[in-house]
Amino acid sequence: MLYLIIVSILWSFSFGIIKFGLTGLDSIFISFFRSLIAFIFFSSLTVYNIKKFSFDTKLIIIGAIQFGLMYVFYIQSYQYLPAYLIATFTITTPIFVGLFSKALMKESFSKNGILSIILVLIGSFMMRFNLANPLDYWFGFTLIQCANMFFASGQIMFKKWHTENSDKDIVHNFSQMFFGATIVTSLFYFQTLDVQNILSTTNLLSLIFLGLCSTGIGFLLWNIGATKVSNTRLAIMNNVVIPLAVLNSFFIFSEDINILLFMPGLICFYAAYRLSS
Repeated sequence: MLYLIIVSILWSFSFGIIKFGLTGLDSIFISFFRSLIAFIFFSSLTVYNIKKFSFDTKLIIIGAIQFGLMYVFYIQSYQYLPAYLIATFTITTPIFVGLFSKALMKESFSKNGILSIILVLIGSFMMRFNLANPLDYWFGFTLIQCANMFFASGQIMFKKWHTENSDKDIVHNFSQMFFGATIVTSLFYFQTLDVQNILSTTNLLSLIFLGLCSTGIGFLLWNIGATKVSNTRLAIMNNVVIPLAVLNSFFIFSEDINILLFMPGLICFYAAYRLSS
């Protein structure tokens, strides 16, 4: 649980850093280099203790989904939404965990699951009035839901992998997950090589912090923590970052939040989470 709490605090600052520290940079560029920095870091750990390394295609696939595809959609959403709404919209991740599990087990969807989706849409519609451009809002919202889906499925897949490979060292094999993520993000990045990304000092420091800390160490601790708690507790911890990120966006990054419109929407999201948990 401690691992998940530490990462939640760390990630709560990431939303604002991406929004204000990487302004003007191409989203695919950010996704690719965050994955690349983390891959290089963990590859050095693997080389340092190569005896604990064991090649596993499953880890590469999990990383491609949980980190790679998630980042492609997640970072793109910052072009359309303020950071506090992006943080808020991650509240649906536990719902995707439940729906994804049911889909794999070929079970029918419950009434609570359907009601959860309806409440999320209602809450999203209420929050939409915080923004002037509804088209951007709904496009950004859709991007975040795709990111949530990939992140949720990746968590479940990693827990299953760890159950079947409990004898393997996580730290010295984690580079394979970021190898998968780097492959995915590079496929998108190399299609946009004509995009000019001139890095300022703030951009560079933000990118290094996000790549090493939020992406590298953050995802390592999160996945280790996920193996130590139940799925129910993991679902709850997926949402701890939300109030922390909203508070950071308001007090540290000075984003304008219309509380009268934001709170009713947040209540709908919380009700949806409770129904699905």
